[in-house]
Amino acid sequence: MVGQNIICPFCSKEFFATLPAQPLPPEPSSASSEPPPELTPPGKLPFFKSNRRKLLEEKVDEMLAAGPIDDKAGLELASYAIGIKLDPSELTEIQQEKFSAEFEPIKRRIAAAMMLTDEDMEEEQALAKKYGIQPKLTGDADTFRSIYLVETKGQLPPPLATDMMLDANESAYYSVPTTWHQPRVKKLGYSGASLSLPTGIKGVRYRFGSYTPINSSEEMTPLTSGTLYVTSKRLLFNGETRNTAISLAKIVDCHMYADALKVEKSTGKPDLFSMGLPPARYILALIGALK
Repeated sequence: MVGQNIICPFCSKEFFATLPAQPLPPEPSSASSEPPPELTPPGKLPFFKSNRRKLLEEKVDEMLAAGPIDDKAGLELASYAIGIKLDPSELTEIQQEKFSAEFEPIKRRIAAAMMLTDEDMEEEQALAKKYGIQPKLTGDADTFRSIYLVETKGQLPPPLATDMMLDANESAYYSVPTTWHQPRVKKLGYSGASLSLPTGIKGVRYRFGSYTPINSSEEMTPLTSGTLYVTSKRLLFNGETRNTAISLAKIVDCHMYADALKVEKSTGKPDLFSMGLPPARYILALIGALK
């Protein structure tokens, strides 16, 4: 890389790579002064599998006290598992359980902030190296990472490939299945009186009087299901029976609920789209960046 322009993967700044003025010092070893344990199976094995699994867990803890579980330590532990008549998959489960227990506070912090930061990813990778596993963040991790990139670094996602007929220079960045709702007035009852009189003609009667609706209320009413797209110019809803579009310039406020996103416009009734909190939070981040 020396003599080339390189983009830093952490701060995204470009710099010219040169040789260091002095040789770099050796990296400090992360291993402690504890010697690696002896992984010799006991002469007499417990009969129950649960007890043999406890022996393996103890050896994993002893190995961790000596340092991270690298490839060599992993092979030794797998050999020990076979020696005490356990499947090596038991070792993988123990490593995963210990990783999950230590990662749980970080996971809760990510969920509370609805952001997956660079620091969070570094901590996750450090724990993965410690336990010798290759975990994959699932659930809403990708959405939380996208929220962080949009709000903190101003980095939009790559445009989506869609069959929607978009305007010139318009790109779609996100889509989510949803149901479109709007407020509708519902009548709860009627008052008044009427009188019906015969006319002498079979099947025909005169009716006098009228009914007046009372106790009306406004409720959010589902209109149709479909897909909501966030584009560079608008929120575009493609429904099964009807469509709608909201220009980003006309959005004056948005509200997140546990199961929906409400969009207030400068004109017209508000629109509500059913979805979970993470996608609603991501759409707010995109609207803020695109407006």
